[in-house]
Amino acid sequence: MKSIFNFDRIFLKMDTKVIVLIPIAVGINLVGGTLCSTLKLPIFLDMIGTIIVACLAGPWSAAFSGVLTNIFLAVVANPVYLPYAVVSFLCGLITGYMAKLGMIRKKIGIVLMWLVCALTNTIMASLITLYIYGGASGLNGTAILTVALLTTTKKIFLSVLSSAMLENLIDKGLVFIIAFLIIRKIPEHFLNQYMADTK
Repeated sequence: MKSIFNFDRIFLKMDTKVIVLIPIAVGINLVGGTLCSTLKLPIFLDMIGTIIVACLAGPWSAAFSGVLTNIFLAVVANPVYLPYAVVSFLCGLITGYMAKLGMIRKKIGIVLMWLVCALTNTIMASLITLYIYGGASGLNGTAILTVALLTTTKKIFLSVLSSAMLENLIDKGLVFIIAFLIIRKIPEHFLNQYMADTK
C-alpha cells in the first residue's frame, strides 16, 4: 500500500535554493518571536519566514521551517514554544498548499490565506494552551485578556479561544503584510525561480 505522503518527492524538491532559503526564514522567525517573547507583546511575529517559504517554495518546506522555528525558540527563548511546533507545521502546510493553488496572485486569495492561517492557529494553539498549559502559556500578553474574559464568561475554553482569535487575527495580519513586503523586494529573476516550483 502506497503512503499518502510521497516523502522522496518532498525531499527531492528541497534543492539548493530551498535549502538556502529555509535557514534565512527560520532566522527571520526567530528575530520576530524572540523580540515579542522578550517584550511580552500580545503577538508572536514568529511565522513571517514560514509564510515567505510557503509562497516561494511550497507547503512541505514551509512546514519544515515552522517546526525548526519552534524547536529553536524552545531552546533560545522559552521551552513552552515546543508543543506549538504542531501549529507551525499545519499553518506552513496549509498556507503552502493555498499558495500552490495560486491564491497569492489575487488580493482576495491572500486575505483568505490570512484568515485560514489565523483560524488554524487559533484552534490548534487554543487546544495546546488549554490541555497542556491549563489555559495560559505565559508566552505573551494575551494571558491578561484571557483572565479578563474568564472573569466575565466563567468559561475557560471560550476565554482562551476568544483571546487566541483576536491575537491571531492581528498577529497573522501583520505577518502576512511583512512577508509580502519582503517578497516584493526579492529580485524578479530569483522570485521566478522559486515561484516556478510552487506551480
